[in-house]
Amino acid sequence: MELSDDILQCANLVKQGDYERYRVIMTLDPKLRSDLFVLMAANIEISRAPWMSRESLISEIRLRWWLEAIEEIESDKAVRRHFVTSPLENILDQSQTKLIKENITARSWDINSNPHLNQKELFHYIDCTSGNIWAVAAELLGGPQKIGRLLGNAIGVVQYCKASNEFTERGRTPFPKPEDEIIQFFLLWGKTQLDEGLFEVGKLSKPKNAIRRFVWDTNFYLKRFLSNPDYIKTSAKPYDPLRFFRFWNAYLRF
Repeated sequence: MELSDDILQCANLVKQGDYERYRVIMTLDPKLRSDLFVLMAANIEISRAPWMSRESLISEIRLRWWLEAIEEIESDKAVRRHFVTSPLENILDQSQTKLIKENITARSWDINSNPHLNQKELFHYIDCTSGNIWAVAAELLGGPQKIGRLLGNAIGVVQYCKASNEFTERGRTPFPKPEDEIIQFFLLWGKTQLDEGLFEVGKLSKPKNAIRRFVWDTNFYLKRFLSNPDYIKTSAKPYDPLRFFRFWNAYLRF
């Protein structure tokens, strides 16, 4: 299947910036890959925007650039030329552009130094930044937004925990107080979201259930973090001797 130069650039960005997702996308039916490459490339670009400079104003300008680009797609105006926005225009519908806009707005938290005030704010941040992206991904794969959101929230919990030490190093406070209690609730919420999502995706036929491939390692991390939260605080990685097997098992089953 021949891909446009823009989509090839998106695929390369995903390969360089999120190799785990790239590897999963490459297990999909070739007809499904292009849209996922474009969506994941957009997610990488948007998530990087707040961290492009130590000057908050520059980061805000870059994030605003992406918000305006999505608004152009939403309003059917001429969309600014970019290797991500150009193909993105062809795959998003109105409800999906709304989700991407909410994602961008939530990313403003990454710019300022204010902590999440409470558990509700933290959960909302994950729901908007990760849940929204995977809700769109699920629809692009032929499934419902609800399943994508559930699985996306679980993915987001794991990614946020993995990144929490980097947040701290950059002067951020990733978890509200009391930290230990919030981390436990956060992980349990992620596990509940994952379990509900997997239950629902089990009702889908192929290829609509392909979204499940993207959570092939999520349960492993949630269980390890729950059993030993020090993995989160010390940046240590849980040892996973069956990682290779679990990846290919997910690929062969779904």
